[in-house]
Amino acid sequence: MMLRSYRPPMLAAITMQGPVAVGGAGPGALSGALATAGGGSAEAKAKAGGAADGAVGAGGGGGGGKGKSEPEDRILISEVEVVGCDGELKSIAKQALTTRPNFAYTLEEVKADVRRVFATGWFSEVSPDAEDTRDGVKLRIRVKPNEEVRSLTAAGASLLPTSVIQEAFEGMPGRTLNLGSLQKAIARLDAWYHDRGIMGMVSDYTFEGGQLQLQCAEAVVGSVTLRFLDAASGQPKAKTRTRPHIITRHLTTKPGQVYNLRGIRRDINAVYSTGLFEDVNVVTREAADSTEAAPKVDLVLDLVERKTGGLSAGGGLSAAGSGEGAWPGLIGSFSYNERNLFGLNQRLSVSAEIGQVDKLFRLQHTDPWVNSDPHRTSRTVQVMNNRTSGNSIHGKAESDGDDGGGAGGGVLLGRLQGGVEWQRPLSSGWSGTLAASCQRTRCMDERGRPITHDMYHAPITFSADNNDTALIAAVTTSYSDPHDVDTHAVLGLEQALPLRREWLHYTRLKLRLDKALRLGPYLGLFLRGRAGAVVGDLPPYEAFPIGGTNSVRGYAEGGVGSGRHSVEAGAELRAPLPVQPLVATAFFDFGSDLGSGQAVIGDPAGVRGKPGSGYGFGGGVRMDSPVGPVRLEYAWNARGEGRFHVGLGYG
Repeated sequence: MMLRSYRPPMLAAITMQGPVAVGGAGPGALSGALATAGGGSAEAKAKAGGAADGAVGAGGGGGGGKGKSEPEDRILISEVEVVGCDGELKSIAKQALTTRPNFAYTLEEVKADVRRVFATGWFSEVSPDAEDTRDGVKLRIRVKPNEEVRSLTAAGASLLPTSVIQEAFEGMPGRTLNLGSLQKAIARLDAWYHDRGIMGMVSDYTFEGGQLQLQCAEAVVGSVTLRFLDAASGQPKAKTRTRPHIITRHLTTKPGQVYNLRGIRRDINAVYSTGLFEDVNVVTREAADSTEAAPKVDLVLDLVERKTGGLSAGGGLSAAGSGEGAWPGLIGSFSYNERNLFGLNQRLSVSAEIGQVDKLFRLQHTDPWVNSDPHRTSRTVQVMNNRTSGNSIHGKAESDGDDGGGAGGGVLLGRLQGGVEWQRPLSSGWSGTLAASCQRTRCMDERGRPITHDMYHAPITFSADNNDTALIAAVTTSYSDPHDVDTHAVLGLEQALPLRREWLHYTRLKLRLDKALRLGPYLGLFLRGRAGAVVGDLPPYEAFPIGGTNSVRGYAEGGVGSGRHSVEAGAELRAPLPVQPLVATAFFDFGSDLGSGQAVIGDPAGVRGKPGSGYGFGGGVRMDSPVGPVRLEYAWNARGEGRFHVGLGYG
């Protein structure tokens, strides 16, 4: 016995097309058997002959048979017997029959019974046989059971795992083949392809001599070509800015691989994420050498380039612009950016920011994928000259009031630094960074004059000169939850290398943890932790400042203390407000220098009467923006003093 199923070509129809017709008796088999049954009464013969004539007339319209509109004659069935099988299969066939002895049935009702027996799936052939007796017609249903499945093979299944095939056909080897179970198993294999976006299916199968052979068809990618389109006309253009290999290196779909819709979507997102294109689309075409047995598709990547460079200017807020840390200062900015330098997707930026206190000038070049290496390493080279306030550590004590500005009333830190940084992904959500930089830090008063001591006559540099120099190597490992932007972790280690005797020599370790917990459909709990330690040469301005908008709220910037060691923790409840997109917050913060404030040169925290540890609590509102969350909060500290905080970005 041989069973064979043919399925439509995959490129025309991916899903399974209807049940497979295998074997069985033709529509006229029972009619002919009943019409020619010998012996028995004349009445039975007449009924049989009339039924046969009616069947012929209805099917072909010829002869002298009865028309369709007349009721079909009934045949008295005296006995029903199933032959050709025993045991369980015979019971299954009998249970499928509705024909019962000593009842009259039409020819169509008997044929429907035959179809029901075949529909059980256990038989390759089902045919009726009739014998005329004195009591009526004896109906025999002759069946031929399917063979036992002795082996199972699958050809052409390069991606379909053996375990999936075994699971789909579990229980079938060693038993009689059931066509219904076979179709369900094939449907499961087709569903496996479909669920994973793979253009594949079981295109054919044969069953002969107990050997069940599946033929799988998996469409293979023939070629991948790029086509640049004009943004206005949509027509192909010859002159392009982006070099082809910059695009193809983002494609995981290669010629010869099985076509995978999920992989295509990932490739589209990867190319689009470069920021070089307004539109990215993939057009699929059947390859010229594609066949039903070996389907093949060609891919055309349509690309519309966008403008990647330009000048910009603007203004905003700087959270570090106020020495007290409650209200940010104003800041103006100017920048030039090019995101596709030399057509290599390299980025060049020149920026300047000038605020009430802070100033920044930066030149930066980034290659997001150095030499297309398999680890996707990026490199950033940067030269920066900035000026920031040092008042979080060297500002006035709160007891001295706020009106003693001018020379000696504050400390400015000028940093000139240059360095290079390499970064690469490590695994899902994890990335690693290796950096080296050289920086010179200069201390100045509010008029820009070099100083070596603050207003309390405490030294503010380690070298006792008005500047310190450090060569720093840094390693950082970070994790960001791809499904939650509020969950991440950062561990960083810095080592200052004393290549010259007067250069700084220290080791700094920093840890940051953020975790988001959902307490219900609307309420969320956000936990954060910070810790740090420095061993070795520590200029006072490099101590850990504790307190402020992004630290312990309720205090000014650095109002809790500053030390060689620090630990901070905070918890914040968030719930959406009826006015979207505002979110209400309630928080509690804690921070401590772990008693290390006195270990800093000049003890700047102790001189200013800072407690060294403290907590704050309060509430506020926040709103998401393109540059991060904007926060307006009010907090009370451990002394019961309250203050407003305005934050921009993530703390």
